[in-house]
Amino acid sequence: MSAPEPQPASKPARHPLVQRILDGSAAESIRLTAARGALPLPLQDLLYTQICLLQDEAAAVVQAATMSLAKLTGEALLPIVRDPACDPIVIDHFARGGHLQGDAMEAAIAHPAILDATLEALAASAPAETLNLIVTNEVRLIKNPRLVEVLRGNPKLSADNRRRLSELERDFIGKEQLRVRAPAAEGALVGGAPVGAAPAGTAGEVPLADPMAEGMPGVSGIPAEGEAPPPDDAAPAEPMSEEEQLAYEEELRKTPAFQKIMKLNVAERQQLAMKGNAEERAILVRDTAKMVAHAVLKSPKLSDNEITNFAGMRNIHEEILRVIASKKEWTKSYATVHALVRNPKTPPGLTVQFLARLGNRDLKIVAGDKNIPDLVRRQARNMFIVRTQPPKKMGKKAH
Repeated sequence: MSAPEPQPASKPARHPLVQRILDGSAAESIRLTAARGALPLPLQDLLYTQICLLQDEAAAVVQAATMSLAKLTGEALLPIVRDPACDPIVIDHFARGGHLQGDAMEAAIAHPAILDATLEALAASAPAETLNLIVTNEVRLIKNPRLVEVLRGNPKLSADNRRRLSELERDFIGKEQLRVRAPAAEGALVGGAPVGAAPAGTAGEVPLADPMAEGMPGVSGIPAEGEAPPPDDAAPAEPMSEEEQLAYEEELRKTPAFQKIMKLNVAERQQLAMKGNAEERAILVRDTAKMVAHAVLKSPKLSDNEITNFAGMRNIHEEILRVIASKKEWTKSYATVHALVRNPKTPPGLTVQFLARLGNRDLKIVAGDKNIPDLVRRQARNMFIVRTQPPKKMGKKAH
């Protein structure tokens, strides 16, 4: 338990030819050669390419990649999954496909790059021997408590392993998260000042620079750039509450699209994220594999309404919210900015930069929303007061 968590090796750059093959600019003859394993590429690049080519539009390419990958079994896979540079998509393909046994399976489960989604898929249906290997990977169990629940749902999990999970949950799960996050809550810098520190002469308030002196946009309710806020009597769409989002997710789980996605591996979900429909993207943007969620944001079919919906999701990767907040073409939309600010999962350092974009009505709502971090609420309250307080009257000069 005291051993340090292994760190994944830095990801090597892909061979230039790999990107050409995957973005479709390579001729079918080259893709077919790669699918057969005959292209002179580094082994890890070749395997990654072959797995991605399982989704190729050409049937001959798909068939060649399937046949070539099927030949890799047993001892041939051991050095592949032991390689620190092994891509998580490669591990996922062979682990889910039942190709890994014995030492190869042990190496895959212990690999620092293995995805949570891969471990959860194995934990749900694997035999007792594989479950033993997952239970011994305590670092991953502590980082991903959901994996513990998936393991418990497998009837093949032994009584001894159930006891070990209970002990691990009692002694470590949750406590590690608190220990890591507590210092950040006190010392995180926002606008150059620690979040938890109150300046002298204030009662816990974060000072707000005079917007008129600093030229802060949005003082009059009109942002410096992007879509103007609606009139105060025209309320924007209220974001879904946590309970409503949970109910919506429960409905999504019952759809044929969700059942289809559950049967796909990571590479297939990545492809679907780029080419699928809006319903499939709404499911995949929540995927436990971050690369799948990121692929959703790269889809050429993505609409502004979808971005706004993603910005309001509370069960989405924080990194996805960061990407949305960083794209000027997306944050020009008032609805998207409003959704980001009202989402408690949006990092406070991002949220405060959008407060000046809000209209007075929404600023007042944010100031009173107890689901939003205190820092953001205080800044919203201060900004609302500055905007709405009457101008000070100049006193008569004494003669």
